[in-house]
Amino acid sequence: MTVAARTIFSALLIAGLTAPVVAADLPRKAPVRPANVADRCAKIEPPKGTPEVPGGDIFGFTNPTDIGDPCEWYFASENTGLAGKRDGNFLALVSKSEVSCTYSENLAFAFSAFTSYHKWSNVTVLQDALASAGAGVTVTEWDKLVFDGLSGEVLLRLVKRSPGQPFALTLAMEPRWSRTDLGATGYPAEFYASEFKLFLDVALTERLFAAMNIIYVLATQRYDIPGANWVHTSGTAVSLALTGRIHAAEKALVEGVFLGVEGHLLSLFDGLALNQNIGNAFFAGPTLAIAFKGGRMLNFTWTPQIAGRAYPASAPGPFDLDNFERHQFRVKFDTPLK
Repeated sequence: MTVAARTIFSALLIAGLTAPVVAADLPRKAPVRPANVADRCAKIEPPKGTPEVPGGDIFGFTNPTDIGDPCEWYFASENTGLAGKRDGNFLALVSKSEVSCTYSENLAFAFSAFTSYHKWSNVTVLQDALASAGAGVTVTEWDKLVFDGLSGEVLLRLVKRSPGQPFALTLAMEPRWSRTDLGATGYPAEFYASEFKLFLDVALTERLFAAMNIIYVLATQRYDIPGANWVHTSGTAVSLALTGRIHAAEKALVEGVFLGVEGHLLSLFDGLALNQNIGNAFFAGPTLAIAFKGGRMLNFTWTPQIAGRAYPASAPGPFDLDNFERHQFRVKFDTPLK
């Protein structure tokens, strides 16, 4: 090897050995995000002049289109009560504990666990339902609190408000598994359902807001009784809600109070495709929502049944108290997890 070759080889060897050390001493730069790639966690403020509907559950049973801020986590405790049948005594309480995450500005996910409590006695329609599910099944009263299954939900906001456009639209789907005859007897059963939901809300004025929900439910269940058959049902729910902000205060413990009214029409059908209508009930009543500092919301709703009819009905009367209840009420609290 010539003197020149040895010199070049030595220089390359020294450069190779020292390069990692030199590189380690150089300042590191964060990866550069391409200019056309948006940060999904960024909260995008609406353009000036866009009508605003306050965030949170301000309408009652009727859901808003708001899905929260991007990359934020939330917890909600939802407690729904059902009371009153045509005869006897009936009370059911279903508690839903939900953790949700807003993945991006227009997409959110939720996971929920349920408990349910049923207490009833001498309710003819419930006794008949159990007796027809299995020969020799005689139950005249029930009083149990149980773990009642799980659900998951995905929400997709399709339409956002903009200047001159006060409406927003969100779609949701929630599959549900339960271990009981949900909302009726409370008797052990294998229950599967899916809800397909459309939420719409609108700012009528700076203090007055309205919302509408359209929900389609399909379900199948089998009582935990030897020889019991799978029963397939479906249902629809259409609700309208109107609420007004009667109090507003910035940087206070109570930042807002909303008082409103809500009505919803529930229909139940045999078969998964709305095959045969077996009952309808219309509920209406007041709503109250209180917005606390830090994005927390407390919601109260009570809606008695105003009118209804079962097909066929177990007894004459102005309500459907075979498939539905005389009263529905709910208390819900939700808060960001920070």
